[in-house]
Amino acid sequence: MLRIIIFLSFFFFGCKSNLNEAALIYNTDIQKTQIGYPVNLDIRLNNLDEYYSIEEMAWSDSLLWAADSSKVLIKNSKIDTLDQSLFVDFEITFWDTGKTIIPPYFISINFPDSTGSTIFTTDSIEIEIESVIDSNFVNIQKDKPIKKIKLPYDKYRVFLISLILFLLTFILYLWRKRNQNNPLNSIQFFNKNPKKDSVKKLNKLKFEEMSSDIFYNKLSIILKKYLENQYYIISFEMTSSELRQFFDDKDLIALLEKVDSVKFANKEYSNTEKKYDLELAKKIVRKLL
Repeated sequence: MLRIIIFLSFFFFGCKSNLNEAALIYNTDIQKTQIGYPVNLDIRLNNLDEYYSIEEMAWSDSLLWAADSSKVLIKNSKIDTLDQSLFVDFEITFWDTGKTIIPPYFISINFPDSTGSTIFTTDSIEIEIESVIDSNFVNIQKDKPIKKIKLPYDKYRVFLISLILFLLTFILYLWRKRNQNNPLNSIQFFNKNPKKDSVKKLNKLKFEEMSSDIFYNKLSIILKKYLENQYYIISFEMTSSELRQFFDDKDLIALLEKVDSVKFANKEYSNTEKKYDLELAKKIVRKLL
């Protein structure tokens, strides 16, 4: 009788151990789908020891089957590690028609009372992917023609192109003529040689048949222009007395007094005096430092 009890005890506890062994369950929600519609792959490990640890989780081909995202796209994955179970979910979208194979997925689990890891592996799953276009649907409408957009400046296109070409030609002309003596040379904002320039202007000044007012006014302009360019003073805004403070020259003082006498006293001078004053102005320009 004792032997029977011992045998039944071993049998009972042995069956109980088998019932608590880890069980791998996996499935897809559909076996046939269309392009762009996701397939959910659920993988569950039950009856795990509460102290289990995950060593590795991967596809058997290291995800090479999903390397081309234009054909296969794993949108997201979800992993739940419960006390005595493990749940993994994949949402897979296919972008090519025909039969395709989802490769095995393996999970390596380490149990506290085991010397090595236990590997659980799913089988390959075949999925059939169909086109979203019905094969019976033959009357496919043609695409609408592309509507040409008229921009607001289209009517000015010829004018704008002509203007751009003219500007480019003009720039090229300036570039080629930049070192030549022509009217398009850069403007000179100061007189490089005011003494030489003033003497030339004085030589061109004629006193015959010219009133004293006009002659001495022109003479005064040439002289003040020379002082401005040579000494960088605002000579046109200065009076004769102010100029005398800058230049202690008796010839300049005498000429300024004569200019003032014509300007303010309307005095008239003969051609001989005008000629003398013209030469005096040249002398002033030449000798002033």
